[in-house]
Amino acid sequence: MRTERSILERAGLASGLLTESQIDDAWQQLVESLPAADLSLEEITDEQLSQQLVESGFLNRWQAEQLRHGRTKFTLGPYQILDAIGQGGMGYVFKGEHGLLGRVEAIKVLPKSQTDRTSIDNFRREIRAQALLDHPNLVRLTYADTDGDTYFLVTEFIPGSDLRRLVRFRGPLTQTQAALLISQAAEALDYVHRQGLIHRDVKPGNLLITPEGITKLTDLGLAFFAADLEVLAPTKPKHIVGTADFLAPEVIVSPGEVRSISDIYSLGCTLYYAVTGKVPYPGGDTADKLRRQLDDTPIPPQRLNALLEDDFVAVIDAMMQKRPEERIANSSEVIEQLKPWTDSASPQTWQEIGELADIPHDESFQSAKLADTLPAVGDPAETHTRDDDITDRVVIDTKRALRKPEVANTAATQRDNQDTMPLLGRWVKVLIALAVVVALVAVFLVIYSVE
Repeated sequence: MRTERSILERAGLASGLLTESQIDDAWQQLVESLPAADLSLEEITDEQLSQQLVESGFLNRWQAEQLRHGRTKFTLGPYQILDAIGQGGMGYVFKGEHGLLGRVEAIKVLPKSQTDRTSIDNFRREIRAQALLDHPNLVRLTYADTDGDTYFLVTEFIPGSDLRRLVRFRGPLTQTQAALLISQAAEALDYVHRQGLIHRDVKPGNLLITPEGITKLTDLGLAFFAADLEVLAPTKPKHIVGTADFLAPEVIVSPGEVRSISDIYSLGCTLYYAVTGKVPYPGGDTADKLRRQLDDTPIPPQRLNALLEDDFVAVIDAMMQKRPEERIANSSEVIEQLKPWTDSASPQTWQEIGELADIPHDESFQSAKLADTLPAVGDPAETHTRDDDITDRVVIDTKRALRKPEVANTAATQRDNQDTMPLLGRWVKVLIALAVVVALVAVFLVIYSVE
């Protein structure tokens, strides 16, 4: 009878993600699948058990990975955390379900490793920024709170893919497809800028594409209110922030001068990426990319995509002018410049974009840790046994009976030997002690007789 649970099993029971019957069912499936020459029950690992639990539909891969590490926390406030779906500039993004409303949403968590004053202030700034905004091409904020000392914000959950994954998975977009997506992002930026906010991190990874072909601009973690630059002059940016592949030259030279036109340059780099599948300055480290943003001309887009028209490339070039005064001035002008392609888009184009965004779930965030929780350790008090439940005992005993007979016999022999050896050891010690006493008596008698 198996009386001890593994780390995965203890964590699963403690977290509420698994029941004993689900664990026992997974074990039963594993044992029944063992070929005659395969492993014994004791040699089955947590990795194999977690795989079976996933295949049985009791867990997803992220949950299984967390439980294998003994993590037991899967809630934040009123939300049950279901999966890890992304990573922003300040932390992982999870999919969660509101316990009362049953609504599935995206939850961005500030890691405990980043709970210094600066990170908390930036996180609060992001919450403040999103709370003031409401636009169909922006991801909407629905809730924000703390759970203990864990800060989190909740937004609408956007199914589909971000533009970066879409291009990496599907390849470069057509001019019309790219124009539709970037024009929508420009609509969002135009609204954001009119609210006095600068995004500062416009890039393909922050453009979410829905199954309907709608673009949603997200991640305002680096956003800054223009008014703050004067009111909070001592705290305005002193370091370069953003993503090197999409940074405007003036941000590199004067990071404290935050301007909306810098978002236009970043959006131009994003359009370049959408139709070429390459960032404007590929290769090199961050310092090299920043230098090239200042001094070099990017590879002509038509060398990477021969189907691009001269007029379309001219729009990209106008958005990516290094001198701000020579660049397209605002988002409204971007929308106007892209109209020759957006106006020609058919309903089929929107449908095609939506189909392109239907990409398999990215499992690269399996190691994303929700919060710092104590792992489930081998404490006997945490071992779950229910001796009064006959059904559970029968299931466990059946697992042992289903093992290979020769393995079971070997294990039984080992247990018998282990039980027998202590008894034999005690008798050997007694006999040795008697022999020593007899020898001493004999020596004494010999000595006495000689005298």
